[in-house]
Amino acid sequence: MQGKREAEEEEGKRSEEGEKTAEELLLVGEKFLGEGRYEEAIEIYKEIVRKEPIRPTLAKVCNDCGVAYASLEQYEMAKGFFNAALNLSRYLMKGFFNAALNLSRYLMDEGISACYNLALLYKTTGEAEKAEQYFKRGEMIKQEHKRRDEEAERVFGAEV
Repeated sequence: MQGKREAEEEEGKRSEEGEKTAEELLLVGEKFLGEGRYEEAIEIYKEIVRKEPIRPTLAKVCNDCGVAYASLEQYEMAKGFFNAALNLSRYLMKGFFNAALNLSRYLMDEGISACYNLALLYKTTGEAEKAEQYFKRGEMIKQEHKRRDEEAERVFGAEV
C-alpha cells in the first residue's frame, strides 16, 4: 500500500531529524488531509494531541480531524471532533483574551500613573498648563479603560 509506505518514510524522517513540534506535525497532517490520506492524517492528529494536549493548535487539530472523519463517512466521529474544536476555540479565545486584557490593564494603569506623575511634576515646577494637560490625559486614559472593560463584558457576557 503506497500510503502506508509514505507514512513509514515520514516516520523515518521524524526519527532522523528529531521530534517534530505540534506545529510541524500539523503541517504534515494538513498535507495528508489535502492528499486524501485521511487515516494517516488522523494518526498525525492523534499524535499531536498525545504530545501537547493543551495548545492553541488543538482546536485546528480537532477541526481537521473532523474533516478527515467526515471524508471517511464516519459522521459521528466527525461531529464529536467538530464540537470539540468549537468548544476549544471558545475556551482558548477567552483565555487569550483574559491574558491580553490583564496586560492591557497593567499597561494602562502604568500610563495613567505616568500621566499623573508628570502632572504632579509640572505642577511642582510651576508649569500649571502642562500639569493640567497631563492630568486630563490621565483621566482620558482612565475613561477609555473603563469603556473597554464595559465593552468586553458586553461582548463576552461575563465579568472579565
